[in-house]
Amino acid sequence: MTRARPRLRLALLVAGAATLLGTPAPAQQPFHLGAWDGSLDGVSSFRRTDTESPSQRSRSDNPRSEERLNLRNTGAYIFDPRLVTLSLGGSFGLFQDELTVDGDNRESSGTLLGYDAFLSLLSEQPFSLTAFASRNESSESRELSGRSELVTENRGAILSAKRLYLPSTLSFRQELQDEESQVGSTLARRKDERRIVSYRGQRGWVDSDMEIFYEFVDDADQVFPALSFQSHEAQLNYGLDFGVELNRHWDSRLRWFTRSGLVESDIWTADESLRIDHTERLRTDYRYLLVRTAGSAGTTTTQTALASLRHRLYESLTTVAGLDAVRQDLPRGEKDSYRGRSDLTYTKTLPLGGRLTAGLGGSLQYEDDRFETTETSVGQESHTAATPVALPIALDNAFVITSSVVVTKIAFGPIPLGCVAPPGPPTPLVLGQDYTLRTVNDVTEIVPIPCAGVTPGINPGDTIAVDYRFAVTPSLTFTTTTWHANLGVDYRWIRVFGSHEESDQSLVAGRDSRFLSDQQSDGVGAELRYDGARVRASLLGEARRFTSTRTSYDSLRASTFEDFTILPSLLLRLSADRTVTTFHDQDRETRTQSARAALSYRPLPGLVVDASVAVRRFEDTAQPTEQQTEGRLLARWILRKLEFAPSFEYFERRRGETTTTEYRAMLKTVRRF
Repeated sequence: MTRARPRLRLALLVAGAATLLGTPAPAQQPFHLGAWDGSLDGVSSFRRTDTESPSQRSRSDNPRSEERLNLRNTGAYIFDPRLVTLSLGGSFGLFQDELTVDGDNRESSGTLLGYDAFLSLLSEQPFSLTAFASRNESSESRELSGRSELVTENRGAILSAKRLYLPSTLSFRQELQDEESQVGSTLARRKDERRIVSYRGQRGWVDSDMEIFYEFVDDADQVFPALSFQSHEAQLNYGLDFGVELNRHWDSRLRWFTRSGLVESDIWTADESLRIDHTERLRTDYRYLLVRTAGSAGTTTTQTALASLRHRLYESLTTVAGLDAVRQDLPRGEKDSYRGRSDLTYTKTLPLGGRLTAGLGGSLQYEDDRFETTETSVGQESHTAATPVALPIALDNAFVITSSVVVTKIAFGPIPLGCVAPPGPPTPLVLGQDYTLRTVNDVTEIVPIPCAGVTPGINPGDTIAVDYRFAVTPSLTFTTTTWHANLGVDYRWIRVFGSHEESDQSLVAGRDSRFLSDQQSDGVGAELRYDGARVRASLLGEARRFTSTRTSYDSLRASTFEDFTILPSLLLRLSADRTVTTFHDQDRETRTQSARAALSYRPLPGLVVDASVAVRRFEDTAQPTEQQTEGRLLARWILRKLEFAPSFEYFERRRGETTTTEYRAMLKTVRRF
């Protein structure tokens, strides 16, 4: 963004565009323009943010205005549309910004430049080429997280070969992102360049299909060079229908992925499956899965073989039976397991339009563990944080050596209020800043700390990968017996249900039974529903009790929603949810509460008005209470080629003794031509 005299530049640009649009092109020219369209956009906004804690108090005010001219020509071509077609677009804008933080004032102004170009060569021929390039410069204000100045550039080319035995595309792309964010007096910078080369070939026949895919990524982080990485991914997928009546289907999927950089990994996957439809009511499935993962924590290879039978008796009884075997090679150890299972599902229509559903099933598993040492490791164990609140995440193995735990964020969920997107992924996380560790009865949990400003944290919907070591016994053989049952009755206006699950582990050989765990889960619930012409409503209540060797808790949940069509153009929506979980062995209780009310008004074809209020609160006796409140009033009015979009928004976030409040008002106007 460069300094400029805003009004003079905008006036000259509008005059130049009017001259260009008004000048007829000479006849018989090789270059033919297509249709022109464009718009003049204006945005005026004001944002006030207050942060208060026992140790400090801060206020920032940020008025800002933007003006932007957008021009675009589509359908242009050279000589003949079948030879070269083009679309060209550009934008020029001005911004004026003033930021006051605790009395310290800073003013800035400059330009916002962008373009978008697309070229297609011989698009209808067996071999064709597509080239593209774009640049966009924008300023984005996020809830409770200041303002971000963002420049993105994309350019590349795609070569298509349609008449090869395997129709193919080869693409080259370069993606650049330069972002500067300010939260109060804190500045954060992201500058990333990514080069991508990819190939995809795919074809479908009458009874089969095949796909080959390869992609190379070279990511250079210019602010945090340690986060730079290179990756290769290759896939080969094939599917075939065969048999006299094509009643058999085979799928073969091979994948290889390797990544170098801060988080190094190498993954091989082979997935073979076969489905046979013997009759309309009888089906068998067979599958073999091989997964080999290599990383800093060592190499793990898992082989799984499964066979299952599914039979449906009339329309009421479905039987599923299966056998599976798993072989797992871990660093300095191995595991073998064999399991048989059976499940029955019964459904029946009841008088007065009701429906009965019942299920019963069980399994028996035999496992033999053998290790050369008393500890082993796990690499890149993946977990996704719960939504709408990121609850503690239990690691898959007990007896974790907490000093060995390393956590990396490998995928981002929605960026919460008050936060900016961190560099990556992958993004290394810091113990005590982004998460804490808690061990309860031999189970280690990762306790998320929500993001704040430029601190990434672990947020709802984020995916993390965990490397760690855990204790094992050199020799352990045991069986696991499980059974479950469920029953439900649904009469549309009312639904009641209940379920029971139980798992018991018994020692066969070995001396250390502390590695075994028994557990039981019971749940009951009921739901009332109403579905009318103007009103839809639901009220749900359920209770669950979970007990195991390592933990036990009771959970109560109630939720409701109502949709009320007050007028044909006026809709009211209400929803609320409350969950209370009591942990008996930890002297701990959590409460999750949320409520939302939304009003939508459509009085005219081009006029939309939306208003909403929402509150979400999370209480945990083991960590600070967090509450988020938001209110929005949004409108949009389209009058021929004019558009007006005023808005007012309020956000508040409380965590412990720190409260951040933000007010935002904005008016956006657009004139299209």
